[in-house]
Amino acid sequence: MANENTSWDGKASGILEYDPLAPPTAGGQQRTAAQSAGSPGAVSNSVVKTEDNNEDQEDGAEYDPESVGLDVVTRIPGKSASVTPSRKPTTKPRTSGGFVVEASDDDDDDGDDDDDDGDGDDNDGEDEEEEVEEQGNSHSSTRVAKLASPHANASSNGATAVPKSHTAMTAPPVIAGVDPVTLLEARIQENPRGDMDAWLSLIADYKRRSRLDDLRRVYNRFLDVFPQAADIWVEWIEMELNLDNFVDAEQLFGRCLMTVPNVRLWTVYLNYIRRRNDLTIDPTGQARRTVTQSYEFVIDNIGVDRDSGSIWQDYVLFIKNGPGQVGGTGWQDQQKMDQLRKAYHRAIAVPMSAVNTLWKEYDQFEMGLNKVTGRKFIQERSPGYMSAKSANIALDNITRSLKRTNLPRLPPAPDFDGYEDFHAQVDIWKKWIAWEKEDPLVLKDDEPKAYKQRILYCYKQAMMTLRFWPEIWVDAATWCYDNDVRENDKVLGSDLLLRGLAANPESVLLALRHADHLELHYAEKEVDKSEYAKAVRKPYDSVLDTLYKMGDKVKEREKLEIQTLKQAATQEPDLQESIEPVDDGDDDDDDDNDELAPRKSLVEKRIIAIQQAYAAESQLLSKTISYVWIAMARAMRRIQGKGSQTEGGLRKVFTDARQRGRLTSDVYVAVAQLESVVYKDPVGAKIFERGARLFPNDEGFMIEYLKYLHSKDDTTNARVAFETCVNRLISKPETLFKARPLYAYFHKYESQYGELSQIAKLEARMAELFPDDPKLASFISRYSSDTFNPVTAPLIVSKAVQMRPKRLRPAAEQAVPTRESIPPPRHEQSPRPQYLRTTASPKRPFGIDEDDLHPPKRLARGVSPLKGAAGRRLDQQRRNQTSALHRDITFLLGILPPAHTYDAQKLNPSGMAKILRDTQLPDYSSWKAKTGGQYLFAPQTHSRHISGEFTSRPLSPYGRLASFTGGFRNSPLRTESAGAFASSPYAPLDGSAATAPWPSSHPTAYGSPQPPMGQYGGYRF
Repeated sequence: MANENTSWDGKASGILEYDPLAPPTAGGQQRTAAQSAGSPGAVSNSVVKTEDNNEDQEDGAEYDPESVGLDVVTRIPGKSASVTPSRKPTTKPRTSGGFVVEASDDDDDDGDDDDDDGDGDDNDGEDEEEEVEEQGNSHSSTRVAKLASPHANASSNGATAVPKSHTAMTAPPVIAGVDPVTLLEARIQENPRGDMDAWLSLIADYKRRSRLDDLRRVYNRFLDVFPQAADIWVEWIEMELNLDNFVDAEQLFGRCLMTVPNVRLWTVYLNYIRRRNDLTIDPTGQARRTVTQSYEFVIDNIGVDRDSGSIWQDYVLFIKNGPGQVGGTGWQDQQKMDQLRKAYHRAIAVPMSAVNTLWKEYDQFEMGLNKVTGRKFIQERSPGYMSAKSANIALDNITRSLKRTNLPRLPPAPDFDGYEDFHAQVDIWKKWIAWEKEDPLVLKDDEPKAYKQRILYCYKQAMMTLRFWPEIWVDAATWCYDNDVRENDKVLGSDLLLRGLAANPESVLLALRHADHLELHYAEKEVDKSEYAKAVRKPYDSVLDTLYKMGDKVKEREKLEIQTLKQAATQEPDLQESIEPVDDGDDDDDDDNDELAPRKSLVEKRIIAIQQAYAAESQLLSKTISYVWIAMARAMRRIQGKGSQTEGGLRKVFTDARQRGRLTSDVYVAVAQLESVVYKDPVGAKIFERGARLFPNDEGFMIEYLKYLHSKDDTTNARVAFETCVNRLISKPETLFKARPLYAYFHKYESQYGELSQIAKLEARMAELFPDDPKLASFISRYSSDTFNPVTAPLIVSKAVQMRPKRLRPAAEQAVPTRESIPPPRHEQSPRPQYLRTTASPKRPFGIDEDDLHPPKRLARGVSPLKGAAGRRLDQQRRNQTSALHRDITFLLGILPPAHTYDAQKLNPSGMAKILRDTQLPDYSSWKAKTGGQYLFAPQTHSRHISGEFTSRPLSPYGRLASFTGGFRNSPLRTESAGAFASSPYAPLDGSAATAPWPSSHPTAYGSPQPPMGQYGGYRF
């Protein structure tokens, strides 16, 4: 365990990277003793003091993680700080991305914030100002010098600081009359991949000015960044062709054709080939053969594109215009027909927009030659055409919102503008690729090469648009690995990963995937371990270099932004007053002003906000860098084992990581665990101790350290480490929240293995520090685990009381608001009986009908049938439709009212089935003998004249029922019909009853038997 009295503030000189496992210095800072001759007044009084580590002597010659020494580099200072005494030197705490840290492993950040050139002062900009003044420049020139030189310039990895006048990151002057090309170039230099608008504006400016040489250079630079930007390739090639620079155009074709599968680009290539091979003067036929080969070459590469219909049509037209006569008998005629038929067969199997047009042309071509053989060919090719047609419709639905651009953009950050739209495009591409993998064209078994070609082409199209989305590259490479896809005898998956890394050098996903593949499939991994390890480590080193450069740029941007803000505040009086407190000359308030703390101005708040924003970005980069180092350490351990500090392996990676800096505590935890768990080496304890001194306020690291100590049964040092850390954290209000997880872990450990008195004391301390926590939370956590809590488990004492099932209350018991109460039944002027609405049915309670609460004043008009020929066609279709039911049942179902109008008693199915089963029906012969084959009805009670509306309207599709003028109104299915049903409409079987007379068929008859009240229920009309 580290000594508590040892001071570790993590501050270095700015030119050296201190070793995280090196012994601590007395002052926490290392300085050089050499001084420049130009500053005689500066005397170095800093002495490097080193404490001896007793544990190092015990290890002897074994590996010691604290044995990495420091190479003290002597820096020659520039001008003395006394030249410009107007600015007071300030001592700044060590920061990481704007956050003040006590100690960290960010070695290359140490001195850049305070002193760039190692002279111990922070007046570099003022030194340059003095030089300008000594040369006789004016005061305005001095101000320009201030603006042109950044206040501090970062130097990475302890290298010699670059002079301020040569720094690449300078504030772009916003001055009227500046050449826009200069501003655009500055924007491109600052953000080459993100500022697409600056690239396009610069290209347009050069084209407008006809600066062709500059335009070519910009084209070349642009295509180095965006090598699959087909539109820019086309612009450049067309410019060269317009200038008749055929050699340059052919070189451009050679650079882009095979890597940019774009229909427009390949169309330009075809036009160039046809331009260079004139078919009008071709006595030998060589030009036509060249053009034919070019068409075949183009179709083989992009013939599966959805937008390739124009190329297919041009190819067919080119064959038609060739020598020979379609339908002729000569060999040249037959050859032409074979070529044309082959082209049609290939074209109609591709799902594209022109597939229907090509199918019609093919149909006319075959039927024009011979109808018999034509039908045969058409029948054979019809399934392929139908599959292509349906696939084209499906693709139209999938890609309706797809934007197939070849000018890629960087993906927006989450919760920022364009994030949802970008990921919507990503989802559409994924759906298209998944659709191709489902094999809708049924090519996987019959034509596996064509099946793979379609999927690979879809991936290539997606990678043109989503060039800066690493997931699409990894997905394509994984599919190529799984299907053993090769191009020119090379594994295409590895080539895609390399191209993806070139496009996204900061992508951790691509680097890890490539390194993982190399580790698994390296060809000579058993022959030479060093070459094997070097090949596997290369992707890790590449992405780490990029991430470190990004970290340097973040620091430069932060310094430049803060410096610009301060300079603007210095030049503006109002802003200057907000930065420095103003003395108003009021002597009476001097004492009060001394007691008041300096207020934060608007500029200071802006500076704090800038620092916090950059600190979050720097922390994210440091976290990412640390995890890449961890992945590399694990990979090298698998390949080279423990290794040493100089010969590779785990320890070599850890040494390199500490030398480069920008590490978090995660690296120390991972390496210490590998040393302890895999190799059982006590070096793991030393690494943990060193990490505890470097990251004293990192609660995550301290928890892992406590776990390690507990695993070694070192409870004494664990308790000391815990008390030391929590006392440091609770001493400051801003770090109090970090102590909560430490208390939670230690309380859990004590509750499992400690004494009750210690547990009670710990809970009392937790209650005092965190009064807002639930009172019983700490007590309950003693007896619970991650998977079960016996205190809160729902134990059942009485199932009848505690496990009573939920059920809805009846509608009559529910309180209904006054406005939603059911109104009284409306008494209608109708002969049908009025039934009360059922509102509390035990089976299915009715809800409140909105129509009953607010009846419409006017009934909605029904949909009018179609008139004219359209109406007749629909009516004929309805008549021709066949039904599985008998026509009488269909007619009955047609005249029944809709089911939603029924609001009375429900039919009892079992009772109805019982009635139908028990009813005795006579056989046909007996019935005919008794009734004479006529239906019997009860005598009419009264009659009245019925309007012509009922007499002229057909009531049934069957003629014999049309004479019954009552129709549905007198049907026994209506409960409001007058009269009553006879007990039996048939005569008794014994023949004792007289035959009932046939009822009168007078059209004025009215009335029919009425069923008993409530037998069938009622309908609302």
